[in-house]
Amino acid sequence: MKVMVLGLDGATWDILGPLAAEGLLPNIERLRNRGASGELRSVFPPLSPVAWTGVMTGKNSGKHGVFEFLEHDHDPMKGKVNSSRAIRSELLWEILARHGKRTIAGGVPMSYPPRPAKDFPGFYLGDFLSPEDAPDFASDPALFAELEQAVGPYRAWSTSIHDGKNEEAVVDDLTAFLDQHLKTIAFLMGRVPWDLLMFDLMATDRFGHELWHAWDTAHAAAKGDEKRLDALRPKLLEFWKTLDRGLGAIFDKADADTTFLLMSDHGFGPIEHYVNFNVWLLEKGYIALKPGLYVKQKHWFYRRGVTPQWFYGLMSKWGMANHRVTRFRGKQDSWIDRLGEKAFLSREHIDWSRTRAYAQGNFGQIFLNLKGRQPQGCVDPKDARALLDEIKAGLMEIVDPKTGERLVEHVHEAADLYHGPHADRAPDLTVVLKDWKYRTIGLHDFTTHEVVSPAFGPTGDHRMEGVLIAGGPGIRPGAAPQGANLLDIAPTVLRLLDLPIPADMDGRVLSEVLTPELAATAERREDRDDSPGAGDAPSYAEEDEAAIQARLADLGYL
Repeated sequence: MKVMVLGLDGATWDILGPLAAEGLLPNIERLRNRGASGELRSVFPPLSPVAWTGVMTGKNSGKHGVFEFLEHDHDPMKGKVNSSRAIRSELLWEILARHGKRTIAGGVPMSYPPRPAKDFPGFYLGDFLSPEDAPDFASDPALFAELEQAVGPYRAWSTSIHDGKNEEAVVDDLTAFLDQHLKTIAFLMGRVPWDLLMFDLMATDRFGHELWHAWDTAHAAAKGDEKRLDALRPKLLEFWKTLDRGLGAIFDKADADTTFLLMSDHGFGPIEHYVNFNVWLLEKGYIALKPGLYVKQKHWFYRRGVTPQWFYGLMSKWGMANHRVTRFRGKQDSWIDRLGEKAFLSREHIDWSRTRAYAQGNFGQIFLNLKGRQPQGCVDPKDARALLDEIKAGLMEIVDPKTGERLVEHVHEAADLYHGPHADRAPDLTVVLKDWKYRTIGLHDFTTHEVVSPAFGPTGDHRMEGVLIAGGPGIRPGAAPQGANLLDIAPTVLRLLDLPIPADMDGRVLSEVLTPELAATAERREDRDDSPGAGDAPSYAEEDEAAIQARLADLGYL
């Protein structure tokens, strides 16, 4: 048996379901009707580095050590892009290699640099976190050259954005991007021996981020522009038809002993509002600013709305909206970015010696500034419990000033979400909002001056509810996963390949979607000292680090 895991990154039944019902996805429906399908829950936060590391390891962040795109290691003024070297656990294809199995891995977030670095057991192709022109982007340069002859110059990422009424160009770009990746899978599956093929299609995620308002013109960002966006409907549909056609070609080319797992690392939905927790923490006195006239002047302008959000609005009017507001950080490459970084209240103006808590991350992560943990920690650990309770109570009271509705559904503490030897790196609090049309901002550059503000930039974002479609040998037709989540993919793959499952995996075998014969066979568990990865070894050269942070900013993650 072979197993092919294809990531339809960010795919949601909210899109696939209606399209399938209209008969527009015949190949996906063919697999679905002959196999199993249902919801696949993401992990928290439902963010590519955490989600895909969970797929590759079957473990929660407390065991594998990856919590976000950047690892700050509790230093709010620093942050390095995570890579495969940060994963303190064996990867799925490393487990397979121990048993003589070969893997094709392509475009899988957090897989760069390749592990193992030499003599990859199969074929490796880098992801969107790879440096441009990296010499180890492909494990076999000769085969990569052959691939490019077949599919054209290979693109590992797309950063095209809709800002400035650029939706048509974005959908054209993403359709071509998707088509190339589908053809890449078809090429590699027939060119390299493999037992596992895992490939992530990034284009479906970018579609959700940049084009949700065009797909659903009830979105606030489409107001007044519905006619122009509705005219794009044929091209938007062609994107999903391209996905289905490409999958059909892959299904037809596959051997009869191939089992397919189509899955998304998270779902998708609209965003219309931002919730900025650092604004709230500043207003409540948990964040303190440096003394002095210079910072007071910046704070004065900030309180009157002179923020990156305001500047973004100006750039939109000037026809320069392709410079997303989140680029005001790190190494800048234009005078606009440099001006933005210098002009606004930012992390540079925080007095960390008097700041008790700060937010840092994409999904409502809040950290206490503890003595002995952060470089300028000021909170005594014995006071942490009371401070956590105080902040949690305050967060639950946040309301949308326009509706009066409370926004926060729950505030998790670290132990609620994470366990394992690296759980000490986790945020102290993680805030979950009731309505995910409200998107949390935890970057401490004070992007807005209001706790709740209209969203700008990407019009769609991640949801917990992803998709799973399985078919082929070992899959029970008509079955549905029950309470499945991303961490279940790795042990299920190992079960399908009849390999022992590491005892410390958090995921389970999805026996409910397996044939009765396979489900009834006892699974094997193995105890072994886990591979720690490369730990704190630097992942990127300084120049590459800056370029990748800028790329992540363009994608809306920093």
